[in-house]
Amino acid sequence: MANHATTALARCSYDKDNDLHIRAIDRLVHELGISAEEVNRTYWVLLEELGKDCTVKSFLPILVSKCVKERLPPLRRPLERFRPGKN
Repeated sequence: MANHATTALARCSYDKDNDLHIRAIDRLVHELGISAEEVNRTYWVLLEELGKDCTVKSFLPILVSKCVKERLPPLRRPLERFRPGKN
């Protein structure tokens, strides 16, 4: 799987957590089925907005991922939900 978030590394001011943010973006791309560019752009904008006043930086990937999911509705459901006999 290609790493979709590496192009935005320079935009992140939280250098020590870049790996966490990259994994969060990759997971969102997979879960939502939206283009990597759109998820990437939305994630980094929200990260900068939410990171300004955040005191516990370790929760940012979770918080930003939740906000991205609310802002960008999924184009398709994950494949796991369509497996026969699982419903």
